[in-house]
Amino acid sequence: MIHSIISKRPSWRYLPSASIRWRNWEYWSAQAFYFPMYVWGPILALRTGHAAFFTAANPGIATGGFGFESKYDTILKIPAAYRPKTMLARAGAAFSDVLQELQQAGITFPLIAKPDIGFRGFLVKKIETTAELQVYLQRFPTNFILQEFVWKDQEFGVLYHCFPDQDRGTITSLTLKEFLSVIGDGQSTVLELVHRHPRALLQLDRLQLTHAAVLPTIPATNERVALGIIGNHSKGTRFINGNHLINRQLEQIFDAIAKQIPGFYYGRFDIKCDSLEALRQGQDLVILEINGVCSEPTHIYDPESITYLGALRTILQHWTLVARISRANLRRGAKCLPAWQMIRIIRQGLKQVRTLQREGKRGEK
Repeated sequence: MIHSIISKRPSWRYLPSASIRWRNWEYWSAQAFYFPMYVWGPILALRTGHAAFFTAANPGIATGGFGFESKYDTILKIPAAYRPKTMLARAGAAFSDVLQELQQAGITFPLIAKPDIGFRGFLVKKIETTAELQVYLQRFPTNFILQEFVWKDQEFGVLYHCFPDQDRGTITSLTLKEFLSVIGDGQSTVLELVHRHPRALLQLDRLQLTHAAVLPTIPATNERVALGIIGNHSKGTRFINGNHLINRQLEQIFDAIAKQIPGFYYGRFDIKCDSLEALRQGQDLVILEINGVCSEPTHIYDPESITYLGALRTILQHWTLVARISRANLRRGAKCLPAWQMIRIIRQGLKQVRTLQREGKRGEK
């Protein structure tokens, strides 16, 4: 179990959320981690000779997996033996047709719904009933991926790369994920426990919507109350540096998987399995999705094992890898997207996300 290899959390009590964010850099905005790329990115582009150099890193994935491409199309590239049951509910489709496709795909409730566009766990939700799904799909005007809920105890992020002229790849980041929870003391309500738990307190607005029935209850002493099942840092999941667990055996497992994905050389596998040992042995792995060049080495969000400056340095190192892989693919005949086309894709994607964010805020009022 993950709990046996991680240290205890610090003791906090009723700290305001703004103070928690300011004092703990793992919660800072993306700009706080990526501002050096405003300088380093153009340097890499000049070295490669293309403004959108990163789009050549994974020729088999649209935009190289930079973001705003169809996540559903990328999921379909996962080898069938590792891929969960998945379908795409298109915006505006009749709900009766969605239910029919769910039945044909063998997906039952509960299920996971997530927009067909990646944005740090935005709108990813566990859906319990048909009625809840209908309301959710009608509320947000976008394509949604509907995926079976995988009943596995552990979730991991594995960042892997392999140069196109080599047979052996490398894992540069292994992240263990601890889902959000609080531990009862036999006296306090879940809401009171949340106020004493900095990670949970940052999720309070969401928890008041998703766990309203649980918050007033009083769990028994040492009873663990789960407050999240989505493995995103933005949803309160704790990211734990597992790089010390990387070995050649684990890399060989992902060499074999990556070779089954045409045109894939850099990205992160988000995986569920029964245990850490199952991951090490490659047993019963379920790959929820693959992220391309936008993949973060998510172990950097473990402040107990890395410093803020170390996190910045790691991001720059990984983007240097992306540029090297892109240059290798360009030498083999791969093409970069024109810069104007990449800019248009980014603008359209951001516009879509902002529209969904506005709709989400209206729904909370």
